[in-house]
Amino acid sequence: MKSNSHFQGKVIWITGASSGIGEEMCYQFSKLGAQLIISARNVGKLKRVNAQLPRNPGSAKVLPLDLEKLPELPEKVQKALSYFGRVDILVNNAGIAVRDFVRNTALEIDQKLMNINYLGPITLSKLLLPQFKKQGKGQMVVISSLSGKYGVPKLAAYAAPKHALHGFYESFRSELVDSGIGITLIIPGIIQTEITAHAVLGQGENYGKVEMAFKNAYPVEKAVKKMIGAIQQGKEEFYVGGAEGFTLWLNRFSPWLLRRFIRNHPLKKIRTFKRKLGIGK
Repeated sequence: MKSNSHFQGKVIWITGASSGIGEEMCYQFSKLGAQLIISARNVGKLKRVNAQLPRNPGSAKVLPLDLEKLPELPEKVQKALSYFGRVDILVNNAGIAVRDFVRNTALEIDQKLMNINYLGPITLSKLLLPQFKKQGKGQMVVISSLSGKYGVPKLAAYAAPKHALHGFYESFRSELVDSGIGITLIIPGIIQTEITAHAVLGQGENYGKVEMAFKNAYPVEKAVKKMIGAIQQGKEEFYVGGAEGFTLWLNRFSPWLLRRFIRNHPLKKIRTFKRKLGIGK
């Protein structure tokens, strides 16, 4: 199989590669001829993804990674660089969600999400920066969330690190002008993944179910295809998803109205809004 794509031969390191958006990225980047390094905590799932790559099954380098274990990350970055001698694109996709009220959420859970969803990604980016500067090029891709733009009930511990990512990478981008190093912040809407099934409750218990809004959401294959297009174009920020994206517009032009819209059952309100407009996925 031949590929003349923008990503042919590029070394792409994808975290959170064992499921959802990360898994689909592995398949689509594989089709485009990229050389992959795939990371997550579950080695068995990574091996499954590797075996299912559409181009050269089993060709990805499997690098187990737990972003919560910050002291281990320097060694992981050196290991990633040892595979192909470089990394061209880092996709910071790994993360964990929470579904609980602030009053029910232990401080340890806030800390856990801050480590995994914020400190982990920025640590990888900082550690790769010297190599990117030496190469004179590189791209950092950050998978954020609508929760990185505004907060909704029961997502405070998730929204906090996502907001932090935007502040960090927007500032970081301003320091990298004319360096050849790009930063792309991707904001997925409600995508058809099992992110809520892997979420935790306020005391660390597994949430364990896929919410209806995600079962009938924007298809992950379509979402990832658009994300890859945005990465290729070097977009600074890119939204992908369904009609829920109107909340970004609403937040920009009328934050007061958005706050009232999302105070109670925001996902239900979005589904009702889409039905009234006759909007599908």
